[in-house]
Amino acid sequence: MHPEFARKLKSRTPVIGVWMQIPHPMVAETLAQSGADFILLDGEHAPVPPDALISVLPAIDRFAMPVLYRVRNNSTELIKGALDAGVSGIMVPMVNSAAEAKAAVDAAKYPPLGRRGAGPWRASGYYLEESTYMARSNEDVPLVLQIETKEAVAAVEEIAALPGIAALFVGPYDLCLSMGLQPGKIHPELVAAYKRLGKAARKHGLAMGIDVASIDYVPTYRDLGFSLMTHGLDTQHLIDGSRRVASTFKDAFGAG
Repeated sequence: MHPEFARKLKSRTPVIGVWMQIPHPMVAETLAQSGADFILLDGEHAPVPPDALISVLPAIDRFAMPVLYRVRNNSTELIKGALDAGVSGIMVPMVNSAAEAKAAVDAAKYPPLGRRGAGPWRASGYYLEESTYMARSNEDVPLVLQIETKEAVAAVEEIAALPGIAALFVGPYDLCLSMGLQPGKIHPELVAAYKRLGKAARKHGLAMGIDVASIDYVPTYRDLGFSLMTHGLDTQHLIDGSRRVASTFKDAFGAG
């Protein structure tokens, strides 16, 4: 667990994360030294199922970096598997209603808040600290729900009112698609949706998160109340970095 990460979310302290999609310990160790506040490990759009966590989490743990893990879908089995493996927090994509939000809370939280079953094998140090983990997990392992459709925006007041949620995280690309807007830009309709989400989040003491397409958008998002932000992913960094090196190398040959 990383209780300080949970406290930062709760207090809406600004935190930034980097996406990880390559399920390899070398990538995990590299990103854990990036200087970001956390790694967002993507199990939805990348080949990182809960069973892969046993190989990458120890590499990240070496550097005490929190890991927010996004499950493939709102599944009890996936949420339970990732939590028992020892992730620092769970992100659930495409939560569109209060009923779907309640299902995520049930899977992620121990009774009486939810229905998570006992068995946190790696999360509790192979049961050596089981009682401590189970006593603190509901508070110290945050649950983040993704708001990615116009239906979710319409239901946000009911979603945000549920106990057990730490943050609402906007998926701007999917939200644009749902609203019939061009992704990658900040449209007035999007700003109106963000304000509605922010109002519900503030009312219920939740953090607001978003993936940032451009660093230039950060001041606008901060003004709108976002404190949890992500930008960039491992594959993108590999491509961008290698292209810069190749271009510089070729220019050096040309200059000679």
